[in-house]
Amino acid sequence: MCGDYSFPAMSYFWKKMETGYEHPHIVTLLEGMNGHKPAGTSILYSRGCDWTEEVETKYDKTGDERSWEYGLLHRKVDSGEKADKAEALSMASQCDVIIAAVGENVMLCGENRDRQGLHLPGKQEQYVEELLATGKPVVLVVFGGRAQVITGIAERCAAVIQAWYPGEEGGNAVADILYGKVAPSAKLSVSYPNTEVYEPLCYNYSAEKDPRVQWPFGYGLSYTTFQYSNLKVEGEFATSDPYINLSFDVKNTGQMAADEIAQIYLSPTTSDQPIRPIQLQGFARVTLQPGETRTVKVKLYTEQFGYYSHNGKRQWNVSPGTYVLKVGASSTDIRLQKQVTLKGQPVVKPLREYYFSECSIL
Repeated sequence: MCGDYSFPAMSYFWKKMETGYEHPHIVTLLEGMNGHKPAGTSILYSRGCDWTEEVETKYDKTGDERSWEYGLLHRKVDSGEKADKAEALSMASQCDVIIAAVGENVMLCGENRDRQGLHLPGKQEQYVEELLATGKPVVLVVFGGRAQVITGIAERCAAVIQAWYPGEEGGNAVADILYGKVAPSAKLSVSYPNTEVYEPLCYNYSAEKDPRVQWPFGYGLSYTTFQYSNLKVEGEFATSDPYINLSFDVKNTGQMAADEIAQIYLSPTTSDQPIRPIQLQGFARVTLQPGETRTVKVKLYTEQFGYYSHNGKRQWNVSPGTYVLKVGASSTDIRLQKQVTLKGQPVVKPLREYYFSECSIL
């Protein structure tokens, strides 16, 4: 539940502590589901497989020399439970819904710990295949510190929750989403691959959809739907202006109260403009009741139209020109866009002051 550089992980890694590191108590998913379950709900639990059957992590002698000790690096995290696939599949066949919790632990994902690949560790994927074969709806909950390739099984699951390392209250948080007490609102902070590639996949390399990406940067579903409208950009702008104002509306068009994280992006209009093809410039969390519409007001700083150069010395540049402001639910789900033109002289300064826009909700 807690990733690398957390107190439990550091205690386990450096001090080899198996117990006594829960300060405070860490809520597991099973504990959260038992503690939050609605009336009339019963839960069966079994550990169907281990994280991994063997040490599959690669280690390099880099960084802190104290971590090169064989006994530190070549360990499997002991769950304290016996994996019994037959028991788990028997339980699964009796259930209305299967919650399959999979993923990594601190010995599989952390600093200087590279796995052989990005698929689920060990035999987890094969186990999920057997759960799917029961014909029951499978909700996949993925834990870990990075995107893992789950193409091939994700499409056949009823839902997928990317829980990451959710922390000490993570079990309660995920349980509330599973039971429908709150609508999920998080958006992906990475581009999620559908295949193993040994190079960075970053949303701002191209404004076009990358076929190697399963879910794009900024993506995330909810238990409701949202409609974007009425994008307004006020006035004409010069490179010397401190900021520009824009606004847009977001409406909850579904049946459940929820938050939407609206995202503001910037793109060039010509290939010779030295800025990224698309770049996140701000976001706003909008809380909406069913049928409610709220207006998002954005102060987008003129500096955010700029780029770094390094001609003997590093400097931040803002050039006049025409740009595209985009508002969307993800980096590839753009709902509104409008061209804006900056006039005036180029602006050059040693460092930028503003990195993200300021957003307010009306």
